[in-house]
Amino acid sequence: MSESLASQVSALAAILQRMERQFDEDRRERKNVQENIKSTLADDRRDADLARSAVSAELTDIRHGQTDVLRRLGRIEPVTDMVTSVRSRVTGGIMLLGVIGGVAWAGLVFFKEIIVGWFQ
Repeated sequence: MSESLASQVSALAAILQRMERQFDEDRRERKNVQENIKSTLADDRRDADLARSAVSAELTDIRHGQTDVLRRLGRIEPVTDMVTSVRSRVTGGIMLLGVIGGVAWAGLVFFKEIIVGWFQ
């Protein structure tokens, strides 16, 4: 083998060794990155599961709260109907008293002289 051919082969061998070292280093880096990604995904999945369970618990609480509110409203409605009915009756009574008072006042004004004559 000629000297130039031998030097070319040794240069190519050195290049191949450098490439092999670079490939090994790239493989290790890629493996580390993949492990980091796996651990990050596992953390994200764990966080998502925690968030999902928290939201589920809150929704359950809201559902129970809504059931309690509906049950309380069921107990309150008869009372509000009664109060509304009493309020309507009182309002009607006051209006009737106002009309009767107006008629009485008009009668007093109209028959004022006659009434004053009774007391003299």
